[in-house]
Amino acid sequence: MKINEFVKKYSTVILLLAVVAFFSIMTDSFLATRNMINILRQVAVLSILSAGMTFVIISGGMDLTVGSMLGLTGVVCAKFIVELQIHPVISIILTVLLMTLFGTLTGLLIVKLHVAPMVITLGMMTVARGLAYIFSGGIPIYNIPEGVVFLGQGKIGPIPVPVITMIIIVLIANYVLNNSYYGRYVYAIGGNEEAARLAGVAVDKIKVSLYSMSSFLAGIAGVTLMARISSGSPQSGTGMEMDVVTAVVIGGVSISGGKGKIMGAFLGALIIGVLSNGLTIMNIGEYYQQVVKGIVLILAVAFDTYTNTDRVKKVKE
Repeated sequence: MKINEFVKKYSTVILLLAVVAFFSIMTDSFLATRNMINILRQVAVLSILSAGMTFVIISGGMDLTVGSMLGLTGVVCAKFIVELQIHPVISIILTVLLMTLFGTLTGLLIVKLHVAPMVITLGMMTVARGLAYIFSGGIPIYNIPEGVVFLGQGKIGPIPVPVITMIIIVLIANYVLNNSYYGRYVYAIGGNEEAARLAGVAVDKIKVSLYSMSSFLAGIAGVTLMARISSGSPQSGTGMEMDVVTAVVIGGVSISGGKGKIMGAFLGALIIGVLSNGLTIMNIGEYYQQVVKGIVLILAVAFDTYTNTDRVKKVKE
């Protein structure tokens, strides 16, 4: 295998190792076991969202609602539990179902109106954020029961519960994408939608199901985040959609569709988590961190474009 091919194939792993090495040299506490566990806890929500986004982007779509869905999920679930006094388990199930229906509506709008997914999801992102503020009155809902808080702050042995949730979801998503007809159809739609349609793939139904899945996972991530911060805040997840897209693209998922892996997206989420954690330890301000993440996204998209162009050239040759 040539060096350039090796770099292209393992670019995400190389970048992760490079970032870890950099912060290990620049700080004394980065490689501490406690900090490593903290990074995994921090990327749990991002990784869960990235799993759903991977399916959507591979199909050639885009879901910008995921950040706002975190806020809406937290507010709705907290309202059910605290204000309506509904049993926590039932509240969580109802909340996740409602978020899934929200995603189904988003998918139906995309399919029926034949409007670009980015436009529809941008509108639905605003709707979700607005609903979160309306339902909460703009004020976080507190007094979350300890049993629910355990989902975000608890541990099973030395492993935080959010990390366990993340691992389970990533493994299931990875299996579905790589070992099922559904996963093959997703790749087919992203590679050539018209060809997939002519081959008998129910393109519209699968597209709708993808946005339902993304919102379902956003619901799970939202409950986890609500439990972690012990409140349902309408501000939760603000700007998170860009972190998710960045993680997925860094992980090798082609922004133009048809290419990518769940494990790559997971590594991308780890890179974002390591960047945020390391820059924070170095006392780099949040605004500067946003600049770094933006640059990383641009570089990832540029790399994706380069590899796709190079692949097309080789096919023509």
